[in-house]
Formats: sequence, C-alpha cells, structure tokens
Amino acid sequence: MDERLKNEIAHGRQIAMYAEDAWGWSGRIGSLRWQRRVRMLLDGLRPGARVLEVGCGIGLLTEEIAKRGVKVCSLDISQELLGKARDRFGNRGVAFLRSSAYELAFADSVFDNIIGMSVLHHLDMDSALNEFSRVLKKGGWMAFSEPNMLNPHIFCERHFFRERFHNSPDETAFIRFALKRQLKRHGFRDIEIDPFDFMYPGIPDSLAGRAEGLLKVFEKIPLVSEIAGSLYIRAVK
Repeated sequence: MDERLKNEIAHGRQIAMYAEDAWGWSGRIGSLRWQRRVRMLLDGLRPGARVLEVGCGIGLLTEEIAKRGVKVCSLDISQELLGKARDRFGNRGVAFLRSSAYELAFADSVFDNIIGMSVLHHLDMDSALNEFSRVLKKGGWMAFSEPNMLNPHIFCERHFFRERFHNSPDETAFIRFALKRQLKRHGFRDIEIDPFDFMYPGIPDSLAGRAEGLLKVFEKIPLVSEIAGSLYIRAVK
C-alpha cells in the first residue's frame, strides 16, 4: 500500500468521532452548504440506476442517494468511517465496500453514475480517473463537489494550516481549468466545472438566512466567482 493511502487511512481513524464537524457540515451554515451539494450532485439520478459512491465517509450522502430509488454501492478506504456508515444503515440494502479508488472490484461498464462529495482531492487523480472511466457505462456521468484552490482560504489552509483545519497530509484542491484538461485526457466529455459557495463555515448561524442569498450573488459576478470555495464537477463518459 502506498504512503498516500496509509495517510488517508490514518486520517479517517483520527476524525471518525467528529467527522461532521471536521467536514464543516454541522450547524446551520453547515447544513445549508450540505443540502445544496446534495441537490447538485443527485440532480438527474434515475430510479433503478446503478450508482457508485466514492468516499462515503460515515454515510451521510449515501442516505440521500438511497432515497432516490437507485442501487448504490458505497466505498471508503477508512475502516472506521465505513463502520459508522454501516451502523447507520444496518441491513437496508446499501452495499458497502472497503476499497481504494485505484483498484475497484467491479467489471467494466457496470455503473450508470459515480458520485462523491469532497473526495477527489484526497486521491491520485490519474489512478482514480482510470478506474472511474473503466467501470462507468458509455454515456454514464459522474458528479463531484470539491474545494477550489483559487479560493484564498482554501489555498492557505492547504499550504500553511493543514492540521488546524483537519487536513490529511496529501489532500489538495483543484484549479478548474487544469482539472478540465485532465478529465479530457481520460476520455470524458461534456465536462462542466463551475465555482460555487461563498458560505464560510465560520459564519454565525444567526446570520445564515441573510448570508445565503447575498453570497450567492457573488457566484454570478465574473472573476469574483472564480474564488468561490468549491467546484461543482460533472462529466460524461
């Protein structure tokens, strides 16, 4: 097992007891940010589709995917996080698998969709994209939300304050233009990568309602939008 995977396993073990706080999904602001991502990532899922969730963590997104009437297989490299996801679901028909994204135990062209939230920035992208392309059906799509390296806070967090913000040693963020070229090299098409989200997790809950509408305006301003905190990524095989 390579050093990067070992680091991610150790990171999962470290944050398992406070994962929602570490990922910024707790509180009113965290809930608004979370709900928006769910709507974006699951838009267009068809009942009965076969869906691969990459980096399921403690199963928060898994629960939302399963509500769409699809057949979902969720994987994570962390035994601790995966155990919490399994405890959440019991025997409710979700298949959980401990696996890296680099060696998927599936035949070619078996999934209609691949979905993940804040997972790609933990991965070696070339290795992961090779596998995503292999297991995704022709015409199938994948969707992810990921941190934007052009956001000043994300840039400083990734380069200078890793431990303070619960970052693993190798996780990064993306510049959308470079990421689009990488996706094209792996044969993906109809690539959509859009910056979004100026909702900083530290905003007081009492200001959440007013802040949400105001900060969405920034996403519509050319150049300003480029420094939003996150990227919405969607691509078709």
